[in-house]
Amino acid sequence: MNNFQTILVAIFMAFFVFGVLIFSGAINLGNSKSGVDAITGKIVIWGDLPKSEMTELFTNNLQNGGTFSVSYVEQNKDTYQQNLIEAFARGEGPDLFILDSDMLLKNSGFTYKIPYANFSEKSFRAAYIDGADILLAKDGVMGFPLIVDPLVLYYNKDMLSNESILYPPATWDELFGLSDKLNKKKTDGTISQSMIALGQYGNVNHSRDILSMLLLQSNNPIVTKSDTGYTLTMRDSLPSGVSPFTQIINFFLEFSNPSNTSYSWNRSLPNSFDMFTSGKLAFYIGYASELFKIQSVNPNLSFDVAMIPQTKGANIKRTYGDMYTMVVNKNSKNLTSVFGVANLVNDPVFLKQMAVTTSLPSMNRALLNDKPADPYLTTFFNSAVIARSWLDPDKDQTNSIWKDMIENSLSNKLSVGDAIDKASKQMDLILKDYDIKK
Repeated sequence: MNNFQTILVAIFMAFFVFGVLIFSGAINLGNSKSGVDAITGKIVIWGDLPKSEMTELFTNNLQNGGTFSVSYVEQNKDTYQQNLIEAFARGEGPDLFILDSDMLLKNSGFTYKIPYANFSEKSFRAAYIDGADILLAKDGVMGFPLIVDPLVLYYNKDMLSNESILYPPATWDELFGLSDKLNKKKTDGTISQSMIALGQYGNVNHSRDILSMLLLQSNNPIVTKSDTGYTLTMRDSLPSGVSPFTQIINFFLEFSNPSNTSYSWNRSLPNSFDMFTSGKLAFYIGYASELFKIQSVNPNLSFDVAMIPQTKGANIKRTYGDMYTMVVNKNSKNLTSVFGVANLVNDPVFLKQMAVTTSLPSMNRALLNDKPADPYLTTFFNSAVIARSWLDPDKDQTNSIWKDMIENSLSNKLSVGDAIDKASKQMDLILKDYDIKK
């Protein structure tokens, strides 16, 4: 996208938010004040992004000579959802709050949805990456897309070069071909060096997200919107009768089976992040946002980052990504100013600064076209384009259900097919809470 097109997108987005303000009644056309001048009072924003980054970002870019102020409150990821519920129950919820993908559906009852009459699906899809489509609910757009944190493949450069491996695997098939070189065992058979952490749930960081990524790579959206609410698709079979999720679970479990040549992981090992930063894991599937944490934990670790391996011969490329979105509290007492601030945040200039501050790619298509020089960030940007997510109705419950699914399969307590069926029925019950009441 050239500079002229970028300007057109910026102008279009400004008119979009202005239309939302008029529709909601937040802007009175008879009011002499407009734009930033119409924003007054204190706007409270919650999110689990670092306060040190967000406070400076909002202070430097949104304040306006004292007519309004923006206060950012950092939330602990583990307690964020409960804090929101309690705050809304007291009528003290934030005016705006930043949610990642797995919190969107659970908080949909608290948020203002932007009607398609004001912002059509076609216009939304033209402005943002395909992964942002999860914000397209039946009755409107759920929020303002900000940044995406994609899963990527971190790899130990020394371990690969020691075995004369020139490049990290581009496909999962290529990964299997490296197991003989990268998996090392002690004389007693215990693993001393591992190729990749897959096959267990408890000590593999982001297990739910990795399984989600593999499902998304099979072109299964996991959850789709329907006329009555949402439908679970994770157990759906192809026209040939093949169940992609069954194949995915079998693939996942191969890495924890001692009788397989690809055996590289078991429950006695440390968690996958610690194993990688200690220099004993060749490939770590982690988030782009973990880059600086890896560097700080082990400054001497020689590593690089690549895009997630794909299925050989597949005609689509996918990775999983956390989609960070700013949503509006529909019960805010200062909607005029709240939508005004949302308009400022939605400006491409602000979004670009947010991407720079967080070192994460924007969901805005125009901004993704401007590739950074940094090789890490280039990989993150390219991964953002193919990133997808899904509307998890309850991440904590999904984690528990999927953990049981994997452990039941590992222990042979249930067949893989039966374990998937049990998990699907449990998740169907959770999704029923989001059926449209008639």
